[in-house]
Amino acid sequence: MTLHDASSEDTKASVLVDRDLPLTERQKAETRLWLQVLNVHRMIYEDLNATMIAGSGLSIPKFDVLAHLYRFRDGLTMGDLSKKLKVSNGNISGLVSRLQKDGYVDRRNAPGDRRSFLASITESGVAAFEKAVDLHHEVMTEKLEGTAPETIDALAADLKAISDRIRKARQASS
Repeated sequence: MTLHDASSEDTKASVLVDRDLPLTERQKAETRLWLQVLNVHRMIYEDLNATMIAGSGLSIPKFDVLAHLYRFRDGLTMGDLSKKLKVSNGNISGLVSRLQKDGYVDRRNAPGDRRSFLASITESGVAAFEKAVDLHHEVMTEKLEGTAPETIDALAADLKAISDRIRKARQASS
């Protein structure tokens, strides 16, 4: 049996499941769900990233950093940014350095901790972020066109419930 994503021409995302494996109907459904999540993520991410770079100069990772700094105008430490974005301190440091070079972020020593740096969004960063937000909304509206708002809400709620269960299981095992 072959399980694959909805796009039959996209054979890269296809997965061959050995006929001899004793998969239950639930396991087959779980595999189909996983492949669909990956497929939708890939297609939206690629188009969103390309549009945002072309229209605002911001990649999705840069946009994500600016989103947090936009929300926390007094700034965030590199450690706090790393935790909020769920990436390593090294990744955050590189992103903040590039955003600083672009003029979108200021970085200074954190008050009371000379070993820690605080990043904050500049006025240029606010303008770039707000432009990128508009592009983000345009792309998401285009990608989800034809999908009823109730379906979007239900999918979001179901995926959140799954992520909440996974998070709780991780916390219980650590």
